[in-house]
Amino acid sequence: MFMNKKQMKKEQERLKKERNQVYMDFSDKNDIKKVVYVFLGVILFIGIVFVCINLFNGTWNLFTRENAPITDQGEDRVMCGTMFNKSEEEYLVLAYDFSDDNQVVYQALKESYAGSTPFYLLDLHSAFNNACVGDETVISSDLSKLKLSEPTLLRIKGDKIVGSYKTKESIKDYVLNLK
Repeated sequence: MFMNKKQMKKEQERLKKERNQVYMDFSDKNDIKKVVYVFLGVILFIGIVFVCINLFNGTWNLFTRENAPITDQGEDRVMCGTMFNKSEEEYLVLAYDFSDDNQVVYQALKESYAGSTPFYLLDLHSAFNNACVGDETVISSDLSKLKLSEPTLLRIKGDKIVGSYKTKESIKDYVLNLK
């Protein structure tokens, strides 16, 4: 009935294996690592499938997107920081809040403009133009001092503001009478 050390050790290992199989004991570090690896593998697989579906579906255009600079410009828009950098000698900039209810009036005014002087729009609501937005309107050719709080038409000549119109009627009259 006496067992030697080797037999005793084998018997203990057998009992330990039985206990682990019956109770699924996670006391062994290798078992915990296996579960973590399986979990990470499943998450990685789901992520790869999600990315592939969006790429092939056309939702993400990672391979066709050009590295264009971030701007809110269209062909007739300017931003506050680049307002004085136009190539033309003289041009007009109509600054107003594009989300305002009166935007229809200003857009119609821009479309009805038939003059030869280039005409640009500046959105006061855009985050790109926050540097030019203030509580009170201050007209200055220095960008750090220029503050606009209401719809304003600026006439710019040679990188300087040479005229400004602040009321809807004065803007309308100036634009419609310009040839």
